[in-house]
Amino acid sequence: MTDFRESAMRSTDFGEIQSLFQENFLNACRDQSLPSFRATCVDLLQARPAPLCLPYAFAYEARSLLHDWQLWEPCAQAIPYRPKPDLLAALDACLARPEAVDCRDNYYWPIIAGLRAYIVGDLDASFRHLAQAARMADFYRVVKDDLGGGAAFARSYPTPAALDQARTAKLFDRDVTFAAEFATPPRLVLSVSFDVVYARAFAQGWIDSVVPLAAHGVALHCHVMFRGAADLDLLQTLRDAAGIAGVDLALSIDTDIRHAQAYFASARFLKAETLLHRFRAPMVLADADSYIPDPAAFVATHLPRLLTETRVMGLLADGPWNGYLPWRRFSATWLFVPHRADAADFLGRTGDAITYFWDPRGCNWWIDQMALEVSRRCMVERSPEPLVFGDIFAELPGLLESSESFKQGRISALPEMRRLIEQGLPYWQALEECGRG
Repeated sequence: MTDFRESAMRSTDFGEIQSLFQENFLNACRDQSLPSFRATCVDLLQARPAPLCLPYAFAYEARSLLHDWQLWEPCAQAIPYRPKPDLLAALDACLARPEAVDCRDNYYWPIIAGLRAYIVGDLDASFRHLAQAARMADFYRVVKDDLGGGAAFARSYPTPAALDQARTAKLFDRDVTFAAEFATPPRLVLSVSFDVVYARAFAQGWIDSVVPLAAHGVALHCHVMFRGAADLDLLQTLRDAAGIAGVDLALSIDTDIRHAQAYFASARFLKAETLLHRFRAPMVLADADSYIPDPAAFVATHLPRLLTETRVMGLLADGPWNGYLPWRRFSATWLFVPHRADAADFLGRTGDAITYFWDPRGCNWWIDQMALEVSRRCMVERSPEPLVFGDIFAELPGLLESSESFKQGRISALPEMRRLIEQGLPYWQALEECGRG
């Protein structure tokens, strides 16, 4: 840890410090050396490092506590793990450190206070702290990683009335415009949303994946989003490809989108309640860059299970595995919803929560996942008959997969991406350039 300590002491750049702490934190998780990493963070706090380093030393001391599985214990409740008294005492000591409290630029203090309240179930106090954090003028420039970025759009924990009001605000259109509809009623729908770039990179792969499933009543829904007018040629290409492949395809569109980039990740949850009522069949909502690794196993093992499943199933993180972050507790990557009224209510509340939390300043990354978690809590804690949730990854292993290499490989193969990369643009800059088009 010596090199880490010395580099942190000297650095005066937010991005460099953030990357330094993140990298060493992840290495400590991998090597199971969180106590040593934590000791270095404490040492940095007490050594009076460069001013920009101190908030990160504080934040990652706290995160190394929250992420340490030895400081959590299993319990037979809705949340599978609860913090041990030692974890709560250590967080209290961390929050009381004069170095952390007295630093006027410690953007992380209210975040850690909010997370401490969150893991003991005090949601009102938790969200008040998180909302307070985002009021600092240049908050998002500094705190935009997964430990703090989700606080950027935080508000007080929503009451049922606040969620009702969010729906009537009509910030987002919940209706769905179709460019093609299913020919026959499906037994199960795979629903995927794309912007134009992702549609060109992944939609054909989804059509190909559904070919072995089509005879068993599995249909494909693609929602394609456009910053301007719809690309009619692209839509016709998808209709033709599905027709040739024998895949029953429903195609819906969003046009003239003026919202921030996070809308593209959130739209499927804003539209999902309407889609579930329209399709009248269970749905699997999946990231565009996911894929079905074994269609035969899907038909033989997963399909019978999904057709009889009555629970909502998602990627749920437990306490020490990022479950202490309300915007990472319920991942948006894959979600199964049965065709049930309570599942439709859950989807509707998720859309309401996205609207409620939406920040017009544009700092809305992770908002779909925050909304899923808030909606889950509402359905579990406020419903007369609580909705039951299952873990899709643990209970349906191999249903879907995704990887960064798969995603980047497919996107980099697009002609417009190849051209920009060959001109010397880095991958992410080239992707941003393509997205503008």
